Amino acid sequence: MSYLLETLGRGLISRLSDAFREQFAGAHGMDRADLLAAIERAPKSAPLRRALGFALLEDRQPSAAREAFASALRLSPRDILARIGTACALDDLGRTEEAIDELVVAAKLDPEDPMVAFALAYCHERQGGTDEAVRYYRECLRICPQLRNARERLAAIHIVHNRLDEAVEQYEELVVSDPGDVGLHMALAGLYLRCGNANAAVEEYERALTIEPDNWQVRNDLVETLEQAGLFQEAIEKLQEQIASQPPCPDTYLRLGDLYGRLGRDDVALQAYERAVDLHPGFLEAIVKAGTQHLRAGRYEQAASWFGRAIEVNDRLLSAYVGLSIAQHEAGREAEALSSLDLAGSIEPNSTLLYTEMARLYLKCGVEAEARAYLGVGPSEAAPPPEDSFDDLIELQIVRHQQLAEERPNHADIHYRLGLLLRQRGRLEEAIEQFYDAVAINPAYTKALIKLGLALHDNNQTDRAVAVLKQALDLKPEYVDLHYRLGLMFASRQQFELAVEHFERAVAGRPENLDWRENLALALENMGMIDRAKATWHRLCEMAPGTPQARRAADALHRL
Repeated sequence: MSYLLETLGRGLISRLSDAFREQFAGAHGMDRADLLAAIERAPKSAPLRRALGFALLEDRQPSAAREAFASALRLSPRDILARIGTACALDDLGRTEEAIDELVVAAKLDPEDPMVAFALAYCHERQGGTDEAVRYYRECLRICPQLRNARERLAAIHIVHNRLDEAVEQYEELVVSDPGDVGLHMALAGLYLRCGNANAAVEEYERALTIEPDNWQVRNDLVETLEQAGLFQEAIEKLQEQIASQPPCPDTYLRLGDLYGRLGRDDVALQAYERAVDLHPGFLEAIVKAGTQHLRAGRYEQAASWFGRAIEVNDRLLSAYVGLSIAQHEAGREAEALSSLDLAGSIEPNSTLLYTEMARLYLKCGVEAEARAYLGVGPSEAAPPPEDSFDDLIELQIVRHQQLAEERPNHADIHYRLGLLLRQRGRLEEAIEQFYDAVAINPAYTKALIKLGLALHDNNQTDRAVAVLKQALDLKPEYVDLHYRLGLMFASRQQFELAVEHFERAVAGRPENLDWRENLALALENMGMIDRAKATWHRLCEMAPGTPQARRAADALHRL
């Protein structure tokens, strides 16, 4: 379900002006004071007044920006950029109907501008006019077939209205235009599965799984020979020559980082790993090694951040293997389905181990005094080496998670994270119970469903595991509609903040609703609209009320 729910949030923009970023770029090259001075010297210059409007729009002063654009239009009524700027200012003011009117005029001035068509479609979609939105998105794609946002929003509307074949058409075009995007392949595979085309789903999941850096390794026998001989500096020089003469490859930077690490040059090694991740954001090995470099340097919070990213990459890989297994099962390829399920089970411990390490790191950097007290170490005494205290610190985190689960029994994510810790400690039956609790509270919690299914498989309950994993890939209409509406609202920050404020007043004084913000955050995570790695760290930090880390985490959650 996860990657299909993400399709509902793809292509959303937070401000209408984001759609015109390229057209607005360079529209003014002066600061505000210079612009005002220039306007004073040339009061009848429409371009200068328009430039002032863009500057005010960037400074988030939509009322003043609207006035500046209106001045430009009085001087030059056919100035299409000023007309578009007016629409953006009106949209920032929450006056979307008036913004649509301005965009209609802009479309008449230039019927072949794809971004005007996209903006009209997007405004209609946010207003609930999906038929008009579909018409304008199609017009946008007629003018500019490669416009990704338009295809993503068009597919989202088709999914909401259960026109899955039409959504498939859009994603088939998207994977052609961007074949290296794993998320697109997984979304298309999920749609194929929902349409009953299991064999096509198998092929698409397999494509997603092949988009890994290991499949494009650039080998250099001389580098390997030098490395084996212990001539690390010479090997580095050869790799740098290779980087200078060939297209950049993430595996090359990974090897470079390893060599620098062997020379003890950790800062340079970290830069190489980060470059590998820049080239391929899903490069799990490079992400983990970057986190390990921070860990060695005692930068625990930074290490935890990288490990959080690694969890998300591993979970995506896990979802792909689970999806492949279910697609093979639906296609009647039972032996392959069980093999894929076993592969999913073999990589699942990576996520639980990484979360466990994050939990331990938090105790080291966030609440060291509490950790010392739990270990029986006084403030003036040296704490045991990290490897000696690992088990004790994890037991402390399990206790903390259990206490919080009792305090907030309707908090799905706490049960999920407690399940991860218990699973890592080998307490499988208890972990299964916690995963069951998480999905009972939130049936759309895909990660918990997948972890539950794999835990059941590990517990020799394969038939039940398959049923749960099918549920994880299901797409129930009520969840689709809820997430779709939430995504549109979240993209319109003003509307979202007003809704949150209204709901906070409505639940004031009702303790049973204390977790509503967390449930909201979880729904936004399902759609990929907030950073999951950061959210995981924030939740860990929240578990120690009164600490600076907890206060920062609470602030982050309340900034949703």
